[in-house]
Amino acid sequence: MMKIRKLIIIMCAGLFLSGLVARTGYAQLSFQGTYRPRTELRDGYRLMRTDQTQPAFFTSQRTRLGLNYQGDQYRFHMAVQDVRTWGDVEQLKDHANLNVHEAWAAIDFSPDFTLKMGRQELVYDDQRLLGSVNWTQQARSHDAAVMQFNLSGTQFHIGGAYNQDAQNVLGNRYTLNNYKVLSYLWGHHNYGKFDISVLALSDGFQVGNQTNFRYTYGTFLTYGEKDWNVTGTAYLQNGDDASRRNIAAYMLAGSGTYNAGIISLTAGYDYLSGGSANDSNSSRKAFNTLYATNHKFYGNMDYFLNVPADTRGGGLQDLYLKSSAPLSDEVGTGIDVHHFALAQEIADPKNAGSTLSKSLGSEIDSHISYKFNDDVTLKGGYSVMFSSESLAHIQLKNDNLTQHWGWIMLSLTPSYKF
Repeated sequence: MMKIRKLIIIMCAGLFLSGLVARTGYAQLSFQGTYRPRTELRDGYRLMRTDQTQPAFFTSQRTRLGLNYQGDQYRFHMAVQDVRTWGDVEQLKDHANLNVHEAWAAIDFSPDFTLKMGRQELVYDDQRLLGSVNWTQQARSHDAAVMQFNLSGTQFHIGGAYNQDAQNVLGNRYTLNNYKVLSYLWGHHNYGKFDISVLALSDGFQVGNQTNFRYTYGTFLTYGEKDWNVTGTAYLQNGDDASRRNIAAYMLAGSGTYNAGIISLTAGYDYLSGGSANDSNSSRKAFNTLYATNHKFYGNMDYFLNVPADTRGGGLQDLYLKSSAPLSDEVGTGIDVHHFALAQEIADPKNAGSTLSKSLGSEIDSHISYKFNDDVTLKGGYSVMFSSESLAHIQLKNDNLTQHWGWIMLSLTPSYKF
């Protein structure tokens, strides 16, 4: 019943806005839908398989409906979605599963100043620190307010969030596994073929009756010509978080892409700092990638989604080569190769007094897509990880087998504009 009520409310809101469109010549109403079932065979995705484990096989699905209303000086957007695994609800049972992914309004106070408020995706630059995590069916959004400025061609965004898990009468204790406070400043300017972005972000975490603050700041640079471009990334991190104090970490990344017409090649290297076995407080030196879309960077098999936890604070090195080649206007293919290593040698969690070698293994990701039309695309991929003994010990596994993962996904994205 709850799901039906929500749908009725959404439909009524759409009818109300449709009436506004009819009365307001400049207004515009549009809808976007997403239907995205994905079938996966996991035999070493995220967690290493052993001789005793069995492969996982399932289909997950995202169904999302988005509504946009464009007025003269404001915009309204709402996106509701149902995310499920086929078979996760008993037949004839009514389980509410609809949730609000986005619900925000943007008010244009002037051509150069906009205030955007509500639940929204925060996506900046290449999504190194703030991303939508769109690969996951649920994706990520934040309850935040963002002021957007355009000053003589330079963009500035000032954003902030303050989380509570209830409408308290007294007190501000926050119990969920999220940040308590988020604030950031982002700036971007284009100098012809050269783009520069800077980001300074602070996130605070409830620890007892106090809030610990972590600070991350740095820059993202790009330079492009007709057939090639290069990027550079550098971030520093300090402060405290929920479990660490006196953080002193950093990350560096660089890549170059060359478009040879029928094939595009990208080579790059990422370095995320970590602590070594000899450090008395090694965790403080491990860089955390915050709210990034790590599926985009550190291999499709997601062994390093949660850095630094997935490397036990040892940091990460990623040397990679990515290629993409369209076979036609409808068919696209690509192969990515990664070699992963720890940034520092860390203590072996399975053998007291020993350290792990840095090499973690190599991963090969292949993918193919077929575009039926502008709204319908079929995608699929297969990945293999040749893991090392160090990665097995990090995951407390005795076996060191080759890991496999395959998937196929249909994406329907219809839209309609009034």
